[in-house]
Amino acid sequence: MTKKILLFLSLSLLFISCSTIRGLTDIQEPDVEFSNVSIQNISFDGVTLLFDFDVTNPNSMGVNAEGYSYEFFINDQSFLTGTQEEAISIGKESKSVIQVPVSMKFSELYQTFGSLARQDSLSYKLSTEVAFDMSAFGSRSVPVEASGVLPIPKPPSIRFGGMEVKSMSFSGADVEATFRVSNPNFFGIALSGAKYILDVNGRNWLDTELEERIDISGSENKTIVIPIRLNTAQMGSAMLDIMGGKKEFNYKLRGSAQISADLEGFSDDQELPFDLEGVYQLD
Repeated sequence: MTKKILLFLSLSLLFISCSTIRGLTDIQEPDVEFSNVSIQNISFDGVTLLFDFDVTNPNSMGVNAEGYSYEFFINDQSFLTGTQEEAISIGKESKSVIQVPVSMKFSELYQTFGSLARQDSLSYKLSTEVAFDMSAFGSRSVPVEASGVLPIPKPPSIRFGGMEVKSMSFSGADVEATFRVSNPNFFGIALSGAKYILDVNGRNWLDTELEERIDISGSENKTIVIPIRLNTAQMGSAMLDIMGGKKEFNYKLRGSAQISADLEGFSDDQELPFDLEGVYQLD
């Protein structure tokens, strides 16, 4: 009777051991696939991308993702590398998401890839390896790649377009000041809260803030006309110069505007300052 019990226990242990070994040999590496990339934040200064990778665990036991490493390529040239140690538990026969953020400054991009300063987009590739703890089988690294095209936003240019004297008398003058805004991007932008300070021959002719929003389509140039009523004190000697036929005047234009854009992740109301000076030829 005792021998039968011992035989039964031995066979049971052997069966359990075989099942355990068979289960271990059936363990598979988790599957990692790129699913999505989003622009978390983009400005004229830099960008942060967030890559989502779907991780599927086909095994009847849970596994742990220990972290990841990545290399970021621009136009097929390595630009950034990074690692992140972050434990993520993935249950048996289930799916999870690993997110890989990548941030960069455009000024550093231009230093490395000078030609990008003249382009409106760039091609990128992200090579990632996710490390897993596979219990008795130790650590495993699963490679995965993602690629795409990223826009490079450029700040609009604001130029002083000139002045036109509409009427003049000894009590003052009505003048129109013209400003030209150029959008170098393929996407639309908008200016709001634009502030202008215009000095001519050392005297202040304009200090105003525009309330209306100015929409500028991609690759569009737009002219802004601001009427100005000047008294003799404001114009100073410029009035006599104009009446005497003088054509050249020194100007200084300062100000700022808030910029928004039709671009995913663009930080609204980025401030664009400008400070221009020169000589204007009056027609």
